[in-house]
Amino acid sequence: MISSIKDKHTLSLSPQEVIEFGVSFDSFAPQFLWLPMIVAPNAGITKKIMGANGIAFIIALSLVHLTIVVNAAAQEGALDQVLIFKEVFDPSMSQLAGMQKLFQFPNFVAEEWPHVLIWDLFVGRMIWLDGIEREIDTRVALSFCNFIGPPGFLIHVLMSLLNGKGLPTFGYSEKAED
Repeated sequence: MISSIKDKHTLSLSPQEVIEFGVSFDSFAPQFLWLPMIVAPNAGITKKIMGANGIAFIIALSLVHLTIVVNAAAQEGALDQVLIFKEVFDPSMSQLAGMQKLFQFPNFVAEEWPHVLIWDLFVGRMIWLDGIEREIDTRVALSFCNFIGPPGFLIHVLMSLLNGKGLPTFGYSEKAED
């Protein structure tokens, strides 16, 4: 796994090893942040981890993701992926076919998977914060958000409406318009 050890104090990883490590880290680390939000949303430890400090964890995961992107972009064939990605946004072409082509590239998958996991966590934290602020049970919404993303958000919207709390504002207030 490790390409070389220069001396007993220096570790050298190849770009592909950095990508592999980054994907593993960004795959598993978020689960430790989801767990307290889902299992004990109102606990002091959850509020300490995901409250004011929560954004720091998401920033750290995002920096790992950026490392993956930079290493993947520097490898041979990266330009081919950009050209295929252009197809995804061409309305005259099949977007699904373009994405299927992109998923043939391991480094695209290496970028996309952590991207999805971190973005879902970011949205999940917003849902959790909204639930705490407006006293809405978010456990089901967060479970779905963790596993399949946007449906969890829709469940939170539905729970907000069913509880008579209105649509989630996620920090927006009328004062923002002034």
